Amino acid sequence: MQAIIEDKAKEPGFTNSVVFNLVMRRNPDLCKGVVEAALGFELSKISYIETEKTIQPKLTSRNVRLDVVAKADGKMIDIEMQVAYEPSLARRARYYESAMDTDALKSGIPYHELPESYVIFFCKGAPFGKGCAERRFAMMDALHPTEKMALDDGRTVVVLSAGNWAEAESSSLSRLLKYIHTGNVDDGSDDLTSRLENAVRELREDEDNMGYMTLAEQLEILERTADEKLAEKDEQLAEQRRQLAEQRRQLAEKEEQIGRGQSIKELAVRLISEGRGEEFMEAASDDAAMERLLNDGE
Repeated sequence: MQAIIEDKAKEPGFTNSVVFNLVMRRNPDLCKGVVEAALGFELSKISYIETEKTIQPKLTSRNVRLDVVAKADGKMIDIEMQVAYEPSLARRARYYESAMDTDALKSGIPYHELPESYVIFFCKGAPFGKGCAERRFAMMDALHPTEKMALDDGRTVVVLSAGNWAEAESSSLSRLLKYIHTGNVDDGSDDLTSRLENAVRELREDEDNMGYMTLAEQLEILERTADEKLAEKDEQLAEQRRQLAEQRRQLAEKEEQIGRGQSIKELAVRLISEGRGEEFMEAASDDAAMERLLNDGE
C-alpha cells in the first residue's frame, strides 16, 4: 500500500486525482469557486460534497465512480478531472448523468422533483481540438435545428479544454484552465487559482496520517488505481484492435490490387492474341474503359 501511495505522491499537483478530490472535499469555498467558474454563474452555497462517490444502478450494471459530487441550489453537480485522453467521453458523460438521476430519484418521488444535473469535465488537454475552451451540450431537436428548441430535461454536460485556456470568454475560467494545463499560478495573482495552489501546498506539507491522507483515503487510492489500470488496459486493447483492423484493411486492399494487376495482365495477353492489342493500349489510360474490358471477359 505504501508503495502505491508514494507513487501517487510523486506528482501531487491539483490535477492529481487524490489531491483534486481532497482539495474539493476539504474546501467547500474552493469547490464552489471552481463550479462557478465552470458554469459561468454564481451559487449561493455548496450544501454537500462527496468524492469518489460510487453508484451502481443495478447489481448487473457497471458501477460508476464519480470524482466529486456536489449539491448546490437544488442542482446536482459532478466534477471530473480528466488528465488522460478519453475516447468515450460523450458516452461516459451520458452514463454518469443517468447514474446520478437513478441515485437521486428514489421510489415514489415524482419526476418533476428530479433536480437539474451538470456533469463537468476539466480536460487537461483539448479533446475537441484547438480553438474552443468551453463547450456545453444539452438535448436539442435534431429535426428542426433552425428552431433551436431544447428538450428542457435539466441535463447539461460541460467540457472544458485546459489546452485552450486562452480562448475562454471569462478571465476567471481562463486563469483556472491555465492553472490546470500548466500547473502554474501567475505572479501576483490573488484569485481562485492562488487559493487552490495554497490548498495543494498545505496538503503536501501535512505530515499527519501518513502524509496528507487518512486510511479511508488510502483505500480510495487503491480502488481508483485498480480502476485506472483496468481502464488503461481496455484503452490499449481498443487501440490494438483498431490497429489490427487497419492492417487487415490494408492487406485486403493490397490483395485486391494484386488481383486486379493479374487480371489486367491476363486481359492483355488475351486481347493481343485476338489482335486487339490497340484496344487494350487505349484502355490502359482510361480506367472506365479498362473496367469494361475486365467485366466483358468475366
